[in-house]
Amino acid sequence: MATAHGTDMEKEVFDLVHQLEDTVLDAGRKWAKAVGDAMPVEMPFVRELVKSAFDFGEEVMVAQRKFVHSMMELTRTAARSVPKATRTAPAHRATPRATTKAA
Repeated sequence: MATAHGTDMEKEVFDLVHQLEDTVLDAGRKWAKAVGDAMPVEMPFVRELVKSAFDFGEEVMVAQRKFVHSMMELTRTAARSVPKATRTAPAHRATPRATTKAA
């Protein structure tokens, strides 16, 4: 059954990720409350580091998506050049070959 995220398995993965994120955020809130004013309010270096990491990840994903689409197009083009008669898969045997030797 398809969902907004795709398959049921994908939904379960997203649900698990969200649960883990909530748990980590809750722990972070408790830690921040315990530390109190000892930590600086703004951490621009950390924010920039996180932004850079996610920007890089997005660039990698875009590049990988382009690569996969190029490979699919290359495969489709190559398949078109193969004569139709050779495109069909070989027929499978209904019964397996006997592997015992006659004595």
